[in-house]
Amino acid sequence: MFERMRIVLVSPSGPANVGSVCRAMANMGLSDLVMVSPRCTLDADDAIAYAAHGRHVLDGARVVDSISAALNGCIRTYATSSKLGLYRRQAAITPRVAAREAVELAANGPVAFAFGREDYGLKDRELLSFDRIVTIPADETYPVMNLAVSAAIVSYELRQALQEHAGAEELPTRIDHGPAPNEAKEILFEKLFDALDRIGFFFGPNPERLCYPLRHLFGRLSMSRNEVDILIGMASQIRWYVDRHPPDAARWPKPPTPPADCDERPKPG
Repeated sequence: MFERMRIVLVSPSGPANVGSVCRAMANMGLSDLVMVSPRCTLDADDAIAYAAHGRHVLDGARVVDSISAALNGCIRTYATSSKLGLYRRQAAITPRVAAREAVELAANGPVAFAFGREDYGLKDRELLSFDRIVTIPADETYPVMNLAVSAAIVSYELRQALQEHAGAEELPTRIDHGPAPNEAKEILFEKLFDALDRIGFFFGPNPERLCYPLRHLFGRLSMSRNEVDILIGMASQIRWYVDRHPPDAARWPKPPTPPADCDERPKPG
């Protein structure tokens, strides 16, 4: 199952970092590397030198132009991040927990672990592309880690989890059309968020904040393709109904006005 563990680097800029990630992957028996719009050349001297005996990982790396393309076919996706707000801090899991979870799912398809840019990581909007958030429990005074170090830690945890399962029987493949690939989930969230917006679910000064808990709530579920198709149909039906039954302003009140002593309207949740 080693070949089903995918490492994704989003816009890396340092060839030495890229080479070091390749070496760390090779150390742990991983080989599937995808890079999204790298800001450095893969044949740079530093990339080749730091890859050392992981040169085969570097030579086999695929370059794509979007996160969506990098996650194509994956049934579970993980984003690594050290920038944790209130919700993300509650939802984040450690590399060890993520690795064990990923190994259990890998019997049914590839899983991906993504790492952001060296200078500012993954953007907030990009985090919505992933099922779960992984954070390395570093010291609070300096939690930001080097790209290659982060990739090495995650690769190590994946190898440990894979070795724990070595010799165990393969998990049975689900009979309901198999796990949903990432591209099907992208369609789901596009239609679901649009449908919820049409019925007034998103409101307030920062409505997109509700997208994160919803995205990662579904990300924790091992949804089958059939289940995703059902949810896509549900979202499409909401949109169809709203388009044909526009709300009557007299019967559809706006969200309550906040009291005079409040700075903003109440927030759900």
